[in-house]
This record gives sequence, structure tokens and C-alpha cells, in this order.
Amino acid sequence: MRRSVCASEPGVDVYVWIFRWWVLSHDVDQRSGAMVPTLLVAIYSVFLPRQTSQQRSAFLPSGRVVFVAPSPVWAMWWFLEVKGEPDCPTWRSSFGLSSPVSASVVVPGGSLSILKPIDREELAQFNLTIVAEDHGVPQQSSSQLLTVQVIDVNDEVPYFEESAYEAFITENQPAGATVLVVSALDLDQGSNGAVTYGGVTEDVFSIHPVTGVIVTTKALDREAQEDYIVTVYAKDGGFPPNFAKATVRITVLDVNDNRPAFGRVYYSLEVPENLEPVTLFTLRATDLDSGDSGLVQYRITNGDPSGDFRLDRKSGVLSTSRALDREQKARYTLTVEAYDLGTPSLSSTVTLDVSVLDLNDNSPVFTSSSYTVEIAEDVPEGSFVLEVTATDQDEGSNGQVVYFLSRESKGMFIVDQHTGRIITAAALDREKVSSYSFWVYALDSSAGDPHNSTAQVTVHILDVNDNAPFFVTDPLIINISSSSIASHRVLATMRAEDKDFGANGSVFYRFANPVKGFTINSLTGDIQATEKLHGLTQSQRTLIVQAMDQGSPPQSSLGVVVVYIREQSYRGIRFSRNSKDVSLQENAAKGTAVVQIQAQYPDGSRSGITYSIFSGNKLQSFSISSTTGEIWVESSKGLDFEETPRLRLVVKAETASSSSFMAVNLILQDVNDNLPRFQLHNYVAYVREAQGYDFPIIQVLADDLDQGQNGQVTYSIRSSSMSGLFKIDPLTGSVSTAAIMDREIWTQTKLVVMATDRGSPRLAGSATLTVIIVDLNDNRPTIPVPREVRVPENTLIGTVITQVTGNDVDSGPALFYSLHLDSDSQGQFGIHRYGGGVSLTGQLDYEKRTWYTVTISTSDSMHRSEANLTVLVEDVNDNAPVFTQDLYQATLAEHSPAGSSVITVTATDRDSGENGKVTYRVVSIRDMFYIDSSNGTLFINQEAEFDSERPSFLVVIEARDGGSPPMTALTTVQVQVADVNDNAPVFHQAKYRAAVSEDELPGSTVLTLEAVDGDLSRDNCGFDFAIASGNIGNAFQIESSVRFIEGRGFQIVGTLILAERLDFELVPSYNLTIVASDRGIPQQSSSVPVLITVMDTNDNAPAFSRAEYSVVLSEGAEPGREILRLSALDPDSTPNGEVQYSISSGDESELFSLDQWTGALRLRRSLDSEWRSTHTLIVQASDSQGHFALAPVTVEVKDINDNRPFFPLKSLTASIRENRPQNALVTMLHAIDRDTGAFGQLRYYMVDKSGHGKESFLVNQTSGEVRTRYSFDFEKLNTFHFVAVAVDAGNYSATVTVQVYVTGEDEYDPVFTSSHFAFHVPEGAKKGQSIGQVLAKDEDGGVDGIVLYTLSENSPYFEVNISTGVISLKMDAYGRHAGRSKRETRQMTLEVMAHSPLESSRVAKAQLSIDVTHTSFGLTSDMNMLLASTIAASLAAVVVLIIIVVVLFLLRSRRKKYQEAHARIVNSGTVLETLDEPKVHGSEKLYHQTLPGYAADQSGGGGGPYTRGGSLDPSHSSGRGSADAEAAEDDEIRMINEYPRVSSISSSMQEHIAARGPDSGIQQDADQLSDISGEPGMEVNQWFKGKKMGSLSSTLLAGQTQVYRDEGGGYLGVGRGLNISQPKDYTFPEDGKPMVDGSLTAIVASDEELRGSYNWDYLLNWCPQFQPLANVFTEIARLKDENAPVSTRRPFQPKAKADPKPRIDPPPLITSVAHPGAKTVLPKPAVGRTLPHLSSLKRSPISHDGSVSSIAMSPSFSPSLSPLAARSPAISPFGVSQGPSATVISTTGHSAEHSEEAELRI
Repeated sequence: MRRSVCASEPGVDVYVWIFRWWVLSHDVDQRSGAMVPTLLVAIYSVFLPRQTSQQRSAFLPSGRVVFVAPSPVWAMWWFLEVKGEPDCPTWRSSFGLSSPVSASVVVPGGSLSILKPIDREELAQFNLTIVAEDHGVPQQSSSQLLTVQVIDVNDEVPYFEESAYEAFITENQPAGATVLVVSALDLDQGSNGAVTYGGVTEDVFSIHPVTGVIVTTKALDREAQEDYIVTVYAKDGGFPPNFAKATVRITVLDVNDNRPAFGRVYYSLEVPENLEPVTLFTLRATDLDSGDSGLVQYRITNGDPSGDFRLDRKSGVLSTSRALDREQKARYTLTVEAYDLGTPSLSSTVTLDVSVLDLNDNSPVFTSSSYTVEIAEDVPEGSFVLEVTATDQDEGSNGQVVYFLSRESKGMFIVDQHTGRIITAAALDREKVSSYSFWVYALDSSAGDPHNSTAQVTVHILDVNDNAPFFVTDPLIINISSSSIASHRVLATMRAEDKDFGANGSVFYRFANPVKGFTINSLTGDIQATEKLHGLTQSQRTLIVQAMDQGSPPQSSLGVVVVYIREQSYRGIRFSRNSKDVSLQENAAKGTAVVQIQAQYPDGSRSGITYSIFSGNKLQSFSISSTTGEIWVESSKGLDFEETPRLRLVVKAETASSSSFMAVNLILQDVNDNLPRFQLHNYVAYVREAQGYDFPIIQVLADDLDQGQNGQVTYSIRSSSMSGLFKIDPLTGSVSTAAIMDREIWTQTKLVVMATDRGSPRLAGSATLTVIIVDLNDNRPTIPVPREVRVPENTLIGTVITQVTGNDVDSGPALFYSLHLDSDSQGQFGIHRYGGGVSLTGQLDYEKRTWYTVTISTSDSMHRSEANLTVLVEDVNDNAPVFTQDLYQATLAEHSPAGSSVITVTATDRDSGENGKVTYRVVSIRDMFYIDSSNGTLFINQEAEFDSERPSFLVVIEARDGGSPPMTALTTVQVQVADVNDNAPVFHQAKYRAAVSEDELPGSTVLTLEAVDGDLSRDNCGFDFAIASGNIGNAFQIESSVRFIEGRGFQIVGTLILAERLDFELVPSYNLTIVASDRGIPQQSSSVPVLITVMDTNDNAPAFSRAEYSVVLSEGAEPGREILRLSALDPDSTPNGEVQYSISSGDESELFSLDQWTGALRLRRSLDSEWRSTHTLIVQASDSQGHFALAPVTVEVKDINDNRPFFPLKSLTASIRENRPQNALVTMLHAIDRDTGAFGQLRYYMVDKSGHGKESFLVNQTSGEVRTRYSFDFEKLNTFHFVAVAVDAGNYSATVTVQVYVTGEDEYDPVFTSSHFAFHVPEGAKKGQSIGQVLAKDEDGGVDGIVLYTLSENSPYFEVNISTGVISLKMDAYGRHAGRSKRETRQMTLEVMAHSPLESSRVAKAQLSIDVTHTSFGLTSDMNMLLASTIAASLAAVVVLIIIVVVLFLLRSRRKKYQEAHARIVNSGTVLETLDEPKVHGSEKLYHQTLPGYAADQSGGGGGPYTRGGSLDPSHSSGRGSADAEAAEDDEIRMINEYPRVSSISSSMQEHIAARGPDSGIQQDADQLSDISGEPGMEVNQWFKGKKMGSLSSTLLAGQTQVYRDEGGGYLGVGRGLNISQPKDYTFPEDGKPMVDGSLTAIVASDEELRGSYNWDYLLNWCPQFQPLANVFTEIARLKDENAPVSTRRPFQPKAKADPKPRIDPPPLITSVAHPGAKTVLPKPAVGRTLPHLSSLKRSPISHDGSVSSIAMSPSFSPSLSPLAARSPAISPFGVSQGPSATVISTTGHSAEHSEEAELRI
């Protein structure tokens, strides 16, 4: 921007640049919410006078100009005061900042400005007077006339004379016809006002660019498009040009050039016959012409000579003119013509095919009214009889005929329903029925109104010769007197009958063999004698007569006539009677015996007689024994009661000289062998639908040929899916409805009707009953029309758009249809009345209406239904695309690359789908532009170049739709090319390099960069430098500045300045990217890489990777072995960073060597740990300049890992109570590894192959704690086992088997079987006699489920067995005083309790009533007996006390000896202070109830009751006898088992140690003693006090943490201290879990031992023999520990690390067999719980109460007891911890200082 500085010094040019700016801060704009920067701007100005001598440069005042951008900083206005020369006035300037890198300055003074816009068209010239004034005094001025000529610019837009034009043109004119002339004007001058025309985009018109004449380019068709709207534009010649546009509406006028057109060339219609005149269909034709040329009329031209139809001339409605008869004419073919009213008239025709629908108005007609036929009786079943024929003129089902027979056919005939063919259904027998007469029915198949007709059929049965003659009497025996015989006298008549007819039944007689003396009449059968009979032999008087019929072939039978003479004696054989009646069941099986008949001689003999069946066995149904005459059934054939109820066999008996005949009459007994037979095989019944219940339909009848009940028939319907709709009378066979008939559900059904007789077995026959439902018009028709139908909008009128078929489940009448249209749809649609075809009667237009809803109605003349049909109008391509603008204008930046978008044009098409899918293409200037065919975006094909000669382009674009054929539209786009910032700054070099020493000071100039910009404008050519990347730590800054360079003028350069100190070791080089960005829009930039190399200086010393090194070597390491590689790094580069290694000191013996370059430390000689276990070397690392670093190396010489870890035990037993929470501590694993250091550190794992342990327990790898994964349930699962492994750092391992038992809790109360028991004491009962038993049950498991019984109050008379509940007498039941009445009854009431052995057991009570009537219990005399018993008991107690005193005295003497022996071993000053022992209170009894773990809760005791193993634990008893015996046992054995501690206590600590042996680690070891043995110097009496009576709080080790318990205080022992509990041995928390702490044996004794869990139980299942106790204890006490080293005891004082010493505990008494005669001890009650397996396992007799002597020992009893643990660890490796400590030390009782000495007396 060039401006004068002041008026007095013209010719001065001022240039202003923004030199640099900094962002000071960011603030939030309260209105917009945008982040607004606060900038510090430095502006550089150059004043350049036109004379070189005046050139000067000045930097703006250095004051900080601060502005806050209220909006984007690129549009700020601010003021800057500039001072001029001394003789120049001060002036102000203002400038606007349009971007951060450019500014413009407007300097007022001498410049002429325009105050408001000027318009050449209003005023073309201005005459101004200019006045110039100075500021002197007086002021001088001068003036000058200035003429301002306004030059025209193209600021006027052309305008048309009219904004809209309208024109008309007739269709079919040739191309080139003139349509219209348009005209436009422009007020500008010259080329700016020259107007040209264009913009007609329709391809049927064109406009002349100069004249504006619009002409056609082709012939127009009004029917294709009647109206055109064309947009024309007027453009002036300015740059850029201005446009104006106008609309031209062109209407095409019509001529009659189109014929009427039907939608189809053929229509098919249907109409029922016999209907009155009715409307059928509406015909419509379309004529595209308008006016009269488009009016259409109709007429029938052919096919209706009789005038049966009528067609409305105008509306095209076709209807019938009379009722039609299908039987006369079934089809009409009509020709209909449609013609318009144009001149000349045009026409077209269509064919209508009208089908007449049939109604059932005709009945079937037989060819004859009656039929007669003959048929032989022997024809087989199924033989053809007759074929009847009936015809029906109706069609379809109405003319389809079916045939049925009447019941007179009696089931003997059946007819084919479809062909009328009649055949036989059973065998015929003329002898039973000679002819049949029945009716045959012919019915059509009309569903609603069936018609029928009948014809009579007569069938005559022709006879065949199927019956042989049958003699009435056979044999015929005649006894006559010889004197009465006359010549030719009829002696007898043999009469035979034949059932056949005619010749077949005519019988003739003759002798079968020639005879002498007799003749027979062939017609009558009369027999006459022809000579004297007495002269004939008897055989000659035996006549065989043959009866024969005249059939063909003939049939015959034989009969016997025997004539006896009274006067002659007969010596031959003879039957005793002539005939015999025998009953036989029909169908008798083969082998059935019939009868035995025998003939005999007169003397009664039967020898030599032969029997045979002479006649009557035609079918060989029988056989006879020839010797015995026994007849049996050979075949059941012919034994049919219904055919022949009686049979006759003629048996012949014969000898060599005589014969005899006898008739056996077989009377067949009926069996049920005939099925009932219905009169018809197929019954047909018609019933009208909607008939109600019990409506009779038909009666079916069946006959049964059997007799009696076998022939009595009952009827039923076989069950089927439809049988429930009907019912049948079981006696009459009447079938009736059982439901309302509905033909729409089923039209007919076939039922199987059963006829069942009452025989045994029952037989049944069946027939088919076809029930046909006659339709009733009782249903509303439905219209399953499609919900919608799509119709193109250009569909011709008359086209059938869809076919509607109504559904009527009724069979008739025919449905007819009608349409209901809304007011807007009238005339659009029609429907075929009977065909249902919906046709188009009006033209559709998708753009006006896209859908119609048509209501279709159908009716069967009684019911009506409606349905809605949606007609969707489908779009056709009848609309051209329309652009949103007729003219588009766009600006294109120059140098826009090929493919750049210019503008997006949009055209819309009212059509839908593909018809409305618009695609675009470029019509003009295709070489330079192309367009996206889908979205209308215009692109350039080549790079855009700004050309001042042609700054704009006119691009014609076509929009084409996807229709067929497609329709198009055109628009014009004016594209203006604009100059842009298209040059980026260019550096002079492609890459810059510089080297800077790392000790270079900040502020130094590193590099100067230069660049140039090819753009010429000020905004586009100015640029700035910036560091884009690689500036690590902001080590560099770049400054942009303007310099004047000779030959090149002012240039912008970038100075790279060092801002921070460099460090070669951190960053050896920088790869900077310098960017130069210009100030144009859009901004252009370029970058150049700058490589800054930092030169190294030696400023770093070497540094070791570690501050110190340590290595552990085995003393056996071989020389030359690399034991360590040291590493030191020097960050400096080579050679400053090369490091050398050396041993500075510590290797005086030269045992090691160090490689100078690698830092590898090696052994020169072998090391010896005994000589020196640790070597410390000082190693030096140095570089070449003397910088160095030192590091110590410690070499520790160690033995190799030569010790394997081991567990003290191979198996470990632990227990945990049920219902303990998750993660409860179960036990603690501890293995021993004699290695030290890393190899002595062990890790623990679980090895569980079955997965059972891993699912239930967790093992802490470092501490060995075993914890539960979930809460256990004793009743579900109460034992677990798994294998644990301990692994050291050398991968050595040891395993142990862990067995975990779950102990139970008392959860259920005992329940007596009865709340009240009643017993009586029999008279004379003796002491110990049982009088009854009580019984209770407990659902708990384990010891909690053991039920013990006690009496609530002691009774002097009765006691209860604690385990069995048996009630017994404690004394004899003496008789009552004689003075008492015998009727007086006395009873005693006791209360019995049921509980478990535990102290905290749940209790149940029951009342016990005992009848003591026969005793003296409760009477005065009983007191004497009681007194005697008391005295005896007192004496026994005195004796026992004396024995106890003696035993205590002996034990006390032995303890003093032990103490003396111990005093000789222990050094003086190492013994703890003697603590007095508390006295034993008199109330303390030596019974289980008072022992530790058994005692009841005592006042003053710390902690809750001790819970221990169950009372039934066998280890509590020394014997295994019956539990029912009285509670008695050897006192000595009991005392040792219950008080093992007492038996092992001696007065000498040395003797005690000798008796203990090494700590085995077994859980049964007494941990209290382990605590003592682990610490030297404690006397045994102090230990005994802590174990039994006192509270030794004063003996706690120093450093032992005091932790008070909730139960009244006390200490929890932590560490290896003496844990003492008072007044009880063990005190557990309320949950019953023992506290665990202290050594291995302490933990085991306090928990596992007390719970009765022993791994040795199986091993101790043996039976050793008793030895004298003195010998046993003496041998045990003198056992030595062969492995224990001899060492002196130190004073008992606190010590940080005290190695535990070996110890020896005396073993327990190993005995499980009682003395001979010893009584079994009842289970001892105890508090706590046991494990469920206690009752099944063989248990050790070792005590469980954690005594000194409770060590489980092998049965070998070898004195050589291998030590299981050389050191007793402070924390047990196998302890079970359910609480904070294993033992609780209570301070609520006696203290150690105040406890009195107590003696244990026996």
C-alpha cells in the first residue's frame, strides 16, 4: 500500500509488516464461549523516500501493544500512534488487520475518497473543486477544478418486456414452425448492454440468440405432451455477464388422430342361468383426443341374435335382457364396438366371452324304470349282475350321478357308486331265496339341492343241482312174521327228499346191487317181496337202496333196508339200537371224539367185528375206528349249524358172516361262527346341515345266522374323528345326530357301523355309512382380496387390474360383486358382477393421487360381505426432470486441479422409482467439464487456468430420468475462474545442515534460511518461518525478519537461534523440519529438513550398571570360571566413551582376574569357605581422559545345596469344625531344610491328583498355611486328604500327606420316643435288675449324635445306664409291710435326661413313672438299708484314700531322685526361680468330670469351656469291654490314662529331659512340654504348675507380645515362651476352636491331640501284654537320645535367635488290655466333639489331653527312638490354628507368685 507520509514532504512511501507476534494467554469470550488469545504484536515499518539519501528504517516503539480479540483475531481494529520528522506534524493512521500475517494502512491526507456509491446510469460526470490548505499562519491555500468521468461497469441486468409469455401451436406441424418472439433490453453501454438469448433447454424448441425467435425442432404430439414451459434467458456482454430470464408457456392444440382403445382385446364374463335381467359389466374404451374427438359410444355388433343382452350406448354397461338357460345355450361370444364422435369418426372392437353358469335344475334319468335279470345260484361272490345307467343334463357336480341300493337287496348285492355296476356280495342259495327285488337310486352330487330318481331291479336265482337226495329213514329195520308176508306186499317204503327244483329235485329209486326176492318202485321207493323170505339168508335180506335225482350231473344217496324174520333166530352181530342221537358242536376241531358204537353177537361177544361209515360222510368229515367203533372228527368242513343243523352217519358193523347198520344222528350245537351281516354294505344318508341333536338319519339292520345269544345283534359306530357327531341305537340300529351338522366343517363322512353279536367270543360285522350333508345357505361369503394392488398410472381404461374371488363355504348360489367408491373415486373403477374382475374405468395420475381405497361387496343373495382393496398407483415416466434453477453461477479458483468440483446442480422429477431417478450429463464443453451422473456435481477435466480473455464459461447440463423412454431437462451453469493463492514459499536449498558444539552458549545463531514466493500479491507473497517438528526440548527458536538484499530487494529470512544448552549424550542430533507459510487464503506452505549435529565433548565419567555387585560361589567352583561380568557405560562417544576395567583393591591374594575390556571377572584359584567365606573387591572403570568410577564386588563362598528338605512326619492329621467361614486356618505346613540362605527357604504347594484337596483348601506358598476355600458341613463330607510338597531353591522337595477331619456341632435336640414312660418293679426284684428302658434319638452326627441318659436327680432306688437307657434297681426290692392294703398303689416319678457326651450338649427330658407297689421303696424301713449302705461306702472310701497316700509318697520320692540327678547336669545359675505349686482344692475329684477337657465351666477361669474329643473315644479308656457293665476299672490304669502328666513328672529336669526324647513333630506330642524343652533352664515344677494349676505370667519371655483376650484377660503367647493357662489346662474361644501358637508340640497338643485325631490309631491296633508299671516307667525314663549333643543350658532370658535344642519326652503307657477281672469303664462325658469315624476306627489308648507323656509311639517299643526333629521349631509346621494362639494364659486366677504348693495324692 503506497501512501504519502505528510503533505509537506511528498514522495515518501511507507511499508508496514507485522514482524512477529506471541501468544501471551487465552481467555474465554463471554458471548461466544470461544477461546480468545491475547497477543503481543511487534510491527516493523520501513520508510522509503524516492531519493536514496532519505532512506531510513525504524522499529516501532518497543512498548508492548496488547489487545484482546473479542472475536477471531484476524478481524481486529486497533490504533497505533506514529511520530514523524521534527518539522512534520503528527498524524494518525488506522488500519484493519485481516489476518495475523498481513495488515493494510490507510493514511489520510491528499487522497480523494468516495463517500457514497455512484451510478453512471444516473450521472455520468462530476466537476469537483479541490482546495489545498497548509497549517501556517496565516494559512495559505490554492484550488483546482477536477473533472471526474464515471466509466460504465456492467451493473445493469437485462430485462424482458414480459415476465411470462404464452403461445399456441397445432400438433403435427413440421419442424421449424415459429412459435413466439421474445425481446429484452440492457441499460449499460457498449458490450455491457449488448443482449443475446439462450436457455431453451427443451429438445423440441430452439431460440435464435440474436432475434429471440422460438421455433419447433420436430413435429409435436398433443397426446404425448400438451403443455410446455420453456425458460429463456437474456445475457449482456459484460464481464462478468448479467442474466435475465422469462417463462414461455406453449400449448399444443388437438386434432382427431387417435382411435378409441379398449384396455383388453378379450373379456371373459360369467352369469348364472335362470336369473332375472341383471347388470354384468361396464365396458370402457379410451380416446386420447380431446373434445368430441375424445367422446366414445358403444354397441353390440355380433353374437347376440336373440337379444339376450343389452349394452348402454354411453356408459358401456352390459346387462342381460332375460333369464338365460344353460341347457339351451351355455356360451355367448359378443363383439362390441367403441367409436368416437370426431370427424371422421374412428372406432375399435372388443370380444366378450359370456359363460352361463349351471344351476341344479335337472334330476338324473334312468334309461329304464325297471330292470330284470337272472343269475345262477352257484356264481362266485363278486359276479357281475347288472349295470344301470342314469344321466343328468346339469354340469359339474350337479350332473355327476352316484348310485345306491335299497335295503331290500339284503346285503346280497352291491353297486359301484360311480358306474352303476351291480355285483353279488355273497354266495346265493336258491333253496333259501329264489328271487330278489330292490330299488337302485341315482342321485346327482349337488351340495345344496341334490336331485334323485329310482329304478326297480328284480334278480331271479336259477337253480343248480347242488343237493343230493336225502333218505327220511336210514337204515330202515323191518321185523316181520313170515306168516304175514304176502306176495307183492309192500314191506317198506324208502323215501328220499331233494331240495333242488325241477329235474334237479326229482328222485328215482333203485337197488344199488342186484337182489333176490325183492323189488323197488323207482318212483315211490316201495319195496315188495317177490318170494318167500324165510328161504333167504340174512345177508340177502339186507337191501342197499340208491336214490338219484335227474340233475346234470345227477346226485345220489344210498340207504339201507334190513328185514328180519321173527320166527328165525338171528345169530349174527347186531347193534343194540337202530339209531343214536349225539350232540356235537359245529366246527369241531379235528380229532374231537364224537361217539363210540359197538355191535355184538347174541351171546354178548364183540370179537372179529369191523366198523365203517356206510353213508352220510360225503365230505369225509368223520373217521371211525374199524376195531373199536369210535367215531371222531376228521375235518370240520361241513359241520356248519347254519347250513345243516343235523347230520346222519350210517355206521356199518360187519363180520365175515353177518353185518349190522346203525344211524348216528349228529345234532350240531350252534357256536358263534357267523358274523352279523348288514342288509347293505354301503349305506348312504342325506341330512341337511344345521339339524339339531337327536335328528334321525337312517336305520341300519344286520342279521346273524347264529342262534340264541350268538345271533342277537347290538349296533355301534367304530370310533373315528367324526364318529362323535353321531350315535346309534344299540338295539334298533337307528342312527341319529349327536351334534349340529355343519357342512362347512365337513361335507360328508364315512362311518363304519358295527353289528356285534352276544356270543363268545363276540363277532362283529361292519358296513359303511356315508353321511352327506346337504348344504344350507347359512354362511356369509368372504373376500380374500389382496390388501393392495399396484396399477401403472398409464394403464388403459377397461383393463382388469385384479381378480376378486369371493369365498363362500356354502355350495351356492353363485356370488355376485359390486363396488362402493368414495366421491373422489367415482368413475375410476368397475367390477364384473359375477366374475369379480376389477377393471379401470377412469384414467389414473400418480402425480395427482397415488392410491385409492375401493370397497368390494359380495353377496350370495342372502348374506353380504365387504372388503377394502387398496389400489396403489404406480408411477410411469410421464414427468420430465425440473432443475431448481434455470441458470446457475459458480466461481472456480484458478489452477484448480483436474477433478475439482465446481457446483452441484439439482433437478427433481415428480415421478417415483427409476422414473424419478435423475442422472446428469454435460451437453456443452465436454472437453473441459464433466458431471457426476448421480448427484449433479460438476467437475473440471483439466486444471483451471485464469484467462482474462475468457474469464467465464457457459456449461449446458442435461438431467435425464430413468424412465423408458427417458425424459430430459436442460440448464445452464456460468463458471467464473478466480485467481487464488497457488504458490507456496520455496526454500533456496532442498536441505540444510549445521554443526553445533554441545558447549555452545544459548543465543548463538545456528543457521539462516531464505525462501521466495512466486505469487505477486502482497497477501499471497508474504510468509513466515516456524519449526514444525524435531525441536526436542525446545532447544532452538527461529525468527522471521525482513532484510534488504542487493539485487533482490527486501527479502524475508529465517534465523535459527540456539535457545537451550545442548547435551550430546542426551540428544546427539536434531532433525528439524522448518516450515515457511504464506499469508494467502488458503494458506500455502513448504518445509525443508534441517539436520543439526551436536558435537561431543568429554564431559561424562563411566558409570556402573549397579551400585554394588554380589555373587555366591560354591567352594568347589573350578578355576577359570567366569563368575561375574561387570558393565559400565560412558555416555560419551568414541573414543571418549571407551571403558577399561581393573581391580583397584581387595585381591591381595590374586584369587581373581578381570578382563580389561569386557569386565569379565574370573577365578584364578579355587576358593575355600573355611579359610575365608567372603571376598570384597573394588573394581574401577575409567575412560581415556581419566574419568573413572568404582564399584564393590562381594564374593560369598557357600557350600552347595547338599541338604534336602524333609517333613518331620510322613503324614499330618488336622481337624476343623464345620460351619467355619471361608479362609479359616486349618493347619500350618513346616518342613526342615538344614541349608542356610536361599537354599534353606522353602515354598509349599499342594499336589492333589484327584482335585479333591485343591477344591477345598488353599496353601500359602511362603508361610505354609492351609486354609479352607469354603465352609464345610460335617454331615455331608467330613474327611479330606491331599499331598503337600515343600520345595527349596535348589528344586529339592519333600512331601507329606495331610488328612483333614471335619468335626461336627450340636445342631439337633435329642428326641425321646415318648414323653412319658411307665414301668413297674416286680415283687422280689433284686439289685441291678432292669425294669425298663428309655430311648431317645439325635439327628446329629458324630459324638453330638450319641445319646447318653442321666437322671435329673439321683435316686436311692433307681439308676439309668448312661449309654443304653436301661432303668435298673440300685437295691433289692424288699416286700411291703403286711399291714398295708394290697389295693393301695404307690408310684415314684423320675425325670430322665437325654444328652450327648459334650458339656454344652442339648438336653431333652422325659417323665418316668415307676410302680413301686410291691417294694418297700419310700417306706420308713428303707432308711435302715440306706444307713447301712452309707457306712459301707465310707469304709471303702477310707481304704481308697490310704492307697492314694501310699502311691503319692512313692511318686514324690522318685521325683526327688530325678531332681538330684538333674542338678548334677545343670550348671549353677541356670535354673529358673522355683515357683510354688498351687494346692489341690478338696472339691477337685479325680474323675473324668474334673479332668481338663471334661470339667464343667468353673468360675474365674479365663476363656470358655474346653472342647475336646468325644467321650466315646476309645483312647479315654484302657479297656474295650461291654459298655453295659458298671463303671469300674483298675485305678492305676485309669489314673495313668487320665493323668499321664502326673505319671511322667519327676523332680529332676534332667530325668525329665531324658524321658522325653527328641520332638517327633507328631501331633500327639505335648506342646506345653515342647515349650519348656525349647528353652533351657526351666525347672520341672514350674512347668508342672503351668501345665496343671497355676498361671505363670511372670515366666513369659521378653519380647513376647501381650494380647488380652475377650474372656477376662490373659496373655497370648507369641514366640517360644511358656504358655500357661489357669485354672484349666486349655481354654478355647466360644466357637470351640483352640488358639494356636508356640512350638510344634504345643500346637498339636492344644488342638489335634485334644480332638482325638490320631494317625497312629491303625498302628496301635494291637494287643500288648501288661507289665509292672514301675518297670515300664523306669525303662522309659532311662532311654537316651543317641543323637542329642551334650550342651549346657543357658539362663532363661530373652534372646533374639535361640536355636531350639533337642528334647526327649517320656512316651505314654502303651497298653490296651485290661487286667484280668477288670470291669469295663463306661464312656466318659466330655465337652467338645469328635470325628464321625471314631466309632469305626481302632483307637490308641494314649490320652488326648495334651499331657507330657502323650507321645504316639511305635508298637515296637524299641529304645532306639529316632529323632524326628532335631530342633523344635518355634512355630509348628503342622499346627492347626483356628484362633490367635494355641494356649491362653489367664491372669484372672492364681498368679505364679501366690500359688501354693499342692501335692497330688492318690
